[in-house]
Amino acid sequence: MPKLLISGLGCCLLDRIYDHVDFRSGAFCTYTSRTPGDGGLEPGKLTFEEELEQFAGEPFTSQILPRLVGNRKPEKENIGGPCIVTLINASQLAWRESTVSFYGCRGDDDVAADLLQRLSQTSVDLTHYRTQQGSETPSTSVLSDPDYDNGNGERTFVNVIGASWHYQPAEVDDSFYDSDICVFGGTALVPRIHQSLSAMLERAKQRGAITIVNTVYDSLSEKRSPGQRWPMGDGDRAYPFIDLLLVDHEEALRLSGCADIPSSIAFFRERGAHAVLVTNGARDVTLWADSPLFGAVQEQSLPVSAAVGKMLKEGRRGDSTGCGDNFAGGVIGSLARQMYERRTATNATPQLDLLDATRWGIVSGGFACLYYGGTYLESHQGEKLSHLQDLYDQYLHQK
Repeated sequence: MPKLLISGLGCCLLDRIYDHVDFRSGAFCTYTSRTPGDGGLEPGKLTFEEELEQFAGEPFTSQILPRLVGNRKPEKENIGGPCIVTLINASQLAWRESTVSFYGCRGDDDVAADLLQRLSQTSVDLTHYRTQQGSETPSTSVLSDPDYDNGNGERTFVNVIGASWHYQPAEVDDSFYDSDICVFGGTALVPRIHQSLSAMLERAKQRGAITIVNTVYDSLSEKRSPGQRWPMGDGDRAYPFIDLLLVDHEEALRLSGCADIPSSIAFFRERGAHAVLVTNGARDVTLWADSPLFGAVQEQSLPVSAAVGKMLKEGRRGDSTGCGDNFAGGVIGSLARQMYERRTATNATPQLDLLDATRWGIVSGGFACLYYGGTYLESHQGEKLSHLQDLYDQYLHQK
């Protein structure tokens, strides 16, 4: 039986992770945003390096960063980016059932060489990971405060968008659309792709693919229209072509313009989205679906992993970088496994089990809190799945 084809479109970058940055310190408060979209720092949100420099009137690398972290080097450098991290986790979960490919771009600098060396330790196909000559490879300085939010932890991201400014739809060939699952991962960090999102989603649906969108904080939309509702790429026309929308709490409110999650889900439903999952850090995940793919799933909430929470309280922790991306990868990996099983079974149900996929997302996101950075590099195939399987089994029995 041929493996499923999962293709993801978005950004891949180098994360430089600085732990134990106090978000209540005087230094951090100096660079904290004053008004929406002004380029300042905000816990849980992303700003672009050049915007922060304009906000502060200081260079980031030589002045702002040392004031925030001192003269230390990052605790960890790792593969980052909402698309590639999602794909890596999906491939680790469904390595027997799927072939996973990444579509994106890099520069031609030393950072690109570093990333390629790290990516070579994964099973993701990089055939369509293009080089933009003369461009800087995207990177992010991740400032992590593990004590923020009553010890649940939070991150702030300062992003160099680099080569991703130049990557455009014409560079995405037909092989992407001919996949079983097309993932559009954090395309707000790839602006020209984001501005063509509805047409690209429609094309994937016309080819028969399942379309999954996982979002990221849209700093460009926030800067253009501070405090206003964000478009889904180029507008609301994209929603009917989305089989599954994965958003965090803040992104759900900003994309919908609503004040709470039930109203946000109602907004997405009215605009034509077929299923929605909303994460909220260490709090419950909310889900809803009504489509031939998933059937009718009433709006409901699932708790996070108690087993992970216990390990964190006992002192086993990394940071929360990439938890949402790993959640998305867990969901996608579970759906891929289900699809493969249904292809090989004669009496399989027509719908995919979104509840069970959400459980795999929850344990994947939780597990990401136990190591530094979003990407877990395995020593052998199946290593991460064995950890996740144990957490999943415990989750099924948690009260």
